[in-house]
Order: sequence, then C-alpha cells, then structure tokens
Amino acid sequence: MSSRLLLALLTALLALSACGGDDETGGAAGTTATTPPAAPAAPRTTTQRRERLARSDGAARVETVATGLEVPWDIALLPDGRALVTERPGRVRLLGADGRLRDEPLARVDVSAQGEGGLLGLALDPEFEDNRFVYLFFTTADGMRLARYRFRDGRLTEDAVILGDIEAGAIHDSGRIAFGPDERLYIATGDAGRPQLAQDPDSRNGKFLRMTPEQYRGEGGEAEIVSLGHRNPQGLDWEPGSDRLVATEHGPAGDDEINAIREGRNYGWPEVTGADHGDFAAPLVVYPETIAPSGATFVTRPGSSWTGDLLVAALRGEQLRRVPLDGNGDRGEALFEGRFGRLRTVVEAPDGSLYVLTSNRDGRGDPVAEDDRILRIVPPRG
Repeated sequence: MSSRLLLALLTALLALSACGGDDETGGAAGTTATTPPAAPAAPRTTTQRRERLARSDGAARVETVATGLEVPWDIALLPDGRALVTERPGRVRLLGADGRLRDEPLARVDVSAQGEGGLLGLALDPEFEDNRFVYLFFTTADGMRLARYRFRDGRLTEDAVILGDIEAGAIHDSGRIAFGPDERLYIATGDAGRPQLAQDPDSRNGKFLRMTPEQYRGEGGEAEIVSLGHRNPQGLDWEPGSDRLVATEHGPAGDDEINAIREGRNYGWPEVTGADHGDFAAPLVVYPETIAPSGATFVTRPGSSWTGDLLVAALRGEQLRRVPLDGNGDRGEALFEGRFGRLRTVVEAPDGSLYVLTSNRDGRGDPVAEDDRILRIVPPRG
C-alpha cells in the first residue's frame, strides 16, 4: 500500500471517529454517518443503577408497569384504560388495563430501522371511539411514511398511507406526531442528516407539518408547512390555557432547545444555534450542555405540585426535566436523574399519572435486566 493511500485511509478513520453519529450523544452537526448503533451493553442489576434523586421528586410515586420491551418509542392511552406502544424494530404492542403487556404484537410494520429509524410516532384519531383510526409514523428504505391504521378485532391493519415525500436518514428522523386542539394532525420531521433541507421550502424535512381532518381521514398526500429551520424536534404538546404549541429539539453538540412553534416562523437551523437567533425565532429555553430532550407533556391535572409545568423526557441527560416556562429562560430541574437511564417520552393519563418509556436498549444506553420499561409516575401533591 502506498504511503499516500495509507495516509488517506487514516485521515478518513479519524474523521469518522470524531463524529458522534447523532445528536442524542452530542454528535457533530450535519453528520451523515450510517453505522447502526452498537449492540446493547450487558444487563446490570437494578442495584447498580445510580439512585440519586433531585430534592422535589422524592415525594412522587414510581412503579414499573411493564418490562422487557425493545426500544419503545411512543405510547397512546386508549379510552378503555389500555395503551398502544410502538417499538422501533417495527412492532405495536398492547398494554392491558391490568398492566400486562401482550406478547403477540397488534401489528408488525415493515420498517428500515437503520440508525435512529424504525417505528416511531403514534397517535389516536380525535374520533377514535367511532372510527378506530390509529396513525403511525415510521422510516422505510424509501423515506419517512405516515400511515393510517384501523384497530379492530384485536389487530391493527393498515388502511392507507397518507403522507410521504419525507427523506429518512441514519440520524435526525424526528418522528413525533400529535393532534392539536384544532383537531389537525401535527408532524415533526428532522433534517435526516442533511442540514440544508431544514431551510428548503420545497422539502418536508426539518419542518413542522400539519394535516386537516379531511386530509388525514381521506386519501392524504398533502400537508402544509407550519414552521421550518428545525434540526431534530422530538417532543410536542400544547400549553393548557393558551393552546401554545411547545416543542423540544436536539442541538448539534449542546444548545438543545425548547421552542414555541408559531405558524410561518423560521427557527434558524443550520444558520444559527444557541440563545441568540438574530432575525430567526429564538428558543424559550436553551441547554448549553446536551441533555437530548425527547417527548414532552404538560401537567394539567389540578392538585399536583407540577401542574402547569412542562415535563421533558431526556435521553443523554437520563432524567425527567421539569420546566416552568416562566418566560425567563429557566432551564428547570432534573427529576429522577440517572435512576432509570435514558427516557424517550412522557405522557399524561386522564387520572393525572404519567407514563414514561425508557430507551436503554437502543445501543446508546446502559440497560439493566428489566429494560426497556414502562414506568408510571404519580406526581407529588401540591
């Protein structure tokens, strides 16, 4: 081998090793690495997990509802007390009202689970009790796909693919979907590892998209762009009382964000990061050090000391972040830090309890024997 070729190979290897590969571990911005995550670490016992708690989370009650899941990503609570859970390899699982997890999946979805991809977001139609529609967002070899399913006779069967033309990559696929107070379906997309797509008005990547009931219950194919300039938004919910859409977003290496999403606004990626956004829409909160904020929910149940706050599941931060959104950029406080490992999402149930999914078997965690898990948290009284 010539010295010139050897030097080129060494340079390439060093460049690859310098890239974190994705934002959840504070990777370099815009990397397009396609290497799948490493195999999960060997399970440890629960007693080896750090048990350090923040001062205000000690009064909360925590129970493990289900164990043995494989990289769960989203959860939707059914009206009858059961729940649907997506697993990234392409399965939808049913959690019974008694807390028992059904072994046989309700559906197996053909996904491309490369890198951060696979079966991701899940949402129930606002008229689910009448039409039984469930919406799934996932990656395929041809890109991101939003499909409508129907839940009946104990199975989920595909009804229609309603949105495509969204690029998928090994990183930054986003994937969160949710229905707003206006009964429109909101879709968060990442830049698929190609930062320039976030500023491209002709691309659906790096955007918040929205579909009307006529679109998501019909043949689909159309969606309007609500906002652009997003890197990898992972969580969204509407603030009670104001119906303000609030979203979490991964920064390139720190500078994670919480944003108020407003129609027609540009949030700056990849032109700007951090607190100073110039003419671009500025974040409500910035985390200089990476916590990798993912799914989020507002606490709406009266009587809790957390009521009105935004709770954010954090991956690299291994915490549930309680954020007051007081307008002063308060970063909030870490709850359960290090106790359960990487947290993917948090959802509030009608009784005020919170369901949290861990993500320790995604190749980046440090799983214990029970992982991955579904946790139920009862917030402390106010």
